[in-house]
Amino acid sequence: MKLPPSTQAFFITTGTAAVAMVLVLLGSQELLRTDPAQAVPPSRHRHNHEGMTWPPQPRGIANVVVRSTMAEEEYDHRIKRARMDRLEQKAKADIRAIQELGNRFTPITVLEKDDKEDDEDKNHRMVVSQLVFFSHDKNATVEVGFDADETIESVTVTPAQEYQPEITNEEIKDAANLARKYFISQGFKRIAGLRPYGILAYRPEGKGFFDTRVIYVSFHTHDDAPPQLAAWVDLTNQRILEVREEL
Repeated sequence: MKLPPSTQAFFITTGTAAVAMVLVLLGSQELLRTDPAQAVPPSRHRHNHEGMTWPPQPRGIANVVVRSTMAEEEYDHRIKRARMDRLEQKAKADIRAIQELGNRFTPITVLEKDDKEDDEDKNHRMVVSQLVFFSHDKNATVEVGFDADETIESVTVTPAQEYQPEITNEEIKDAANLARKYFISQGFKRIAGLRPYGILAYRPEGKGFFDTRVIYVSFHTHDDAPPQLAAWVDLTNQRILEVREEL
């Protein structure tokens, strides 16, 4: 296509940046004249991405700082999991912790102490981290304190009605299994095809924690579907407190 003299003069006087702008404008005009019914799908994407970074970065960009990668996150998760497992094994070998945990308990998380203050008993070292458990046998939250050398320095017990940590995936699974067995015994065979989801249950009207470890489990056809069946499961006593069928 031959450009008119005015456009050619414009090219000469404004340089390469203006050339790009004119081509964009001409391309836009051509698209406006295209009949949508005659539009042809674009050809298959054939760019070679070998050796390119991910996520994509603009060409020529400098001073890029990568905050994290999937591999780094997985590595951090493995390190935290290994530390938690190590502390759990030490807690299981400690007489004080064993007495408070009982035989049925769940490790929840490791907490780093923000206020690393000295213990009043000068014979003890400073507690810098705590491994939090919920003991289903004792119906209590148990916090095992460790010093910088991962030696146990304290074991603290809090009744369930006063404080409970967040639930774990293992507890949700246990509660869902109890609820499934109950619903099947009541003739709700369709529960076999439903997916369970669980949260820590609280007393209604803002009255705080239950006296035992209670998990609310709801069963859905998929993530975004409303619940079809629901149950309040007491993991401490291994029983169903209440159920509901959503109509």
